[in-house]
Amino acid sequence: MTATGATVTAAKPTAILFDFDGVIVDSESLHHRAYERALAPYGVDAIPLEIYTDTFSNRGVGLEYCAERVPGLDVAELKQRKDQLFREILESDARLLPGVKDTLRTLAERWPLAVATGSERAAAGLVLERFELRGFFRAVIAREDYARDKPAPDAFLRACQALGMAPESCLVVEDSYKGLRAACAAGIPCVVVPNDYTRSGDFTGAAAVLGSIEELSANRVEEIHRRYAVI
Repeated sequence: MTATGATVTAAKPTAILFDFDGVIVDSESLHHRAYERALAPYGVDAIPLEIYTDTFSNRGVGLEYCAERVPGLDVAELKQRKDQLFREILESDARLLPGVKDTLRTLAERWPLAVATGSERAAAGLVLERFELRGFFRAVIAREDYARDKPAPDAFLRACQALGMAPESCLVVEDSYKGLRAACAAGIPCVVVPNDYTRSGDFTGAAAVLGSIEELSANRVEEIHRRYAVI
């Protein structure tokens, strides 16, 4: 801390932490489909796109929405069923977002990288192994590894701990409002790369908002972190 109480952030990042869904893998539509299938036995025919993007993708209160739609719902049971359906859909329909592999390869040459995801380890591992991305990451922090999901900071703080890095010296790459809030709560500068499901989110407080992960070159990482830093 400075004498005025401002946080001093290193001018150059020491590590980069990546969200998984919507940043590495194009999976927001797959989560949407899994939730709809999980809710179907309860008489919920569909989740409108505008509701899903706001309630599930951006604000992270999708289970609360489900509980409102289905009085007496066993939320834990629904979540378990949804996660099972998601893994099945991911098995057949997983695809990387454009430019992800080349970007990870470039950045991994300069910094330690980690995944910090709200997905279960099996789902993240499936994609990382299938597309030969696992070797780019020093750590993979999945939902089983921390207590509170995003927008709480737990996932990112656990990733920093795994890498042995101070949160303020790292950089987060996220796609959603809830992910940005989690990074901010952890005290980590955050770059947001929104997708079709998260583009309407409020990204106030982001270190940068990019149109594509392909824009995240090593020079851009340093420029963003330097501009964000309080020196």
